Amino acid sequence: MTLPATIVLKAGPTQKSADLCAAFGFTRQSLNYYRRHRDFPQPSGRNSAARYDTRSVSQWIAANGCKTVFV
Repeated sequence: MTLPATIVLKAGPTQKSADLCAAFGFTRQSLNYYRRHRDFPQPSGRNSAARYDTRSVSQWIAANGCKTVFV
């Protein structure tokens, strides 16, 4: 799995799993893989209530050589 060069995230303090999957072009299974094997930030909550800290996600994106754009 290759990350896109630029990832567009919704502005706000947290991100939903579905929003991250859309931004990365991932399935939920791929997002779970990145959490388990690539040190992706862990969410607070579970399943559809899972929320990811936007700051942690953008730091992870930068650490993996990608650019983050907020809309």
